[in-house]
Amino acid sequence: YAGITTVTNTLLKDTAENILAWLSAWIAKKVVVTRNKAIIDVMNKAPKKPTIADFDGIIDLINTGVDPAIKTTSFLMTNTSGLNTLAKVKDAMGRYLLQPDPKQPDQYIIKGKRVIEIADRWLPDASGSHPLYYGDLKQAVTLFDRENMSLLSTNIGGGAFEKDLTKVRVIDRFDVVATDSEAWVAGSFKTIKDQEANLAGTPKA
Repeated sequence: YAGITTVTNTLLKDTAENILAWLSAWIAKKVVVTRNKAIIDVMNKAPKKPTIADFDGIIDLINTGVDPAIKTTSFLMTNTSGLNTLAKVKDAMGRYLLQPDPKQPDQYIIKGKRVIEIADRWLPDASGSHPLYYGDLKQAVTLFDRENMSLLSTNIGGGAFEKDLTKVRVIDRFDVVATDSEAWVAGSFKTIKDQEANLAGTPKA
C-alpha cells in the first residue's frame, strides 16, 4: 500500500510549525485506517448467521456462535448506529437490557460480553441492516506486518522541482488473512424488539 502527499515549499518556509512532522503523524493515522479497513474486509467473509430480530437472537449468537473454547475471549462488535439501536431495547419492566460495564462505565456488555463500537464510516450498514459480529478477532484474523511504514520526501523528483513542491511518499507492506473461520461469526439486525411480559395467571384457590 502506498501514497504520495504534496505540499508547497512556500508553506514549508512560511510556517513556524514543523509541517513535515505533522504530515508524518497524519500519514501514520491513515496507515492505521488502511489496516483496519483491510481487517474489516476479511471480517465480512466470516460465516453468516440469520438476521437477528430480538434479544434472544443475540443470546443465541453468544451461546452457539463460536467454539466454547474461545468464549472467554470473545466479544460483540457493531457500528455506532447498531449500538444506538441496542441501547434502546428494554425488558418487560421498561429497563434497558444493554448494561454498562462495571469496570468501564462508558462501555457496554451483554451477558458479560463486551460490545465494541466502530464508527459508521468504517463499519457501515448493509442494505439497512446493522452489522453484529461475535467471537475472538485475534484468533479469527491475522495481520502480517511485512515491513514498518517508510516515509521519504523529495523536492526534486516527480515534477516537484519544476513546481516548487515537496512530495512525501509512504509505503506500508502488510497482509491480512483469515486464520480460523470458526472463531468469528457475522450477524445483522435492523430493529430489536423489546421484551414482553410473560406472566402466568395466578391459580384460584
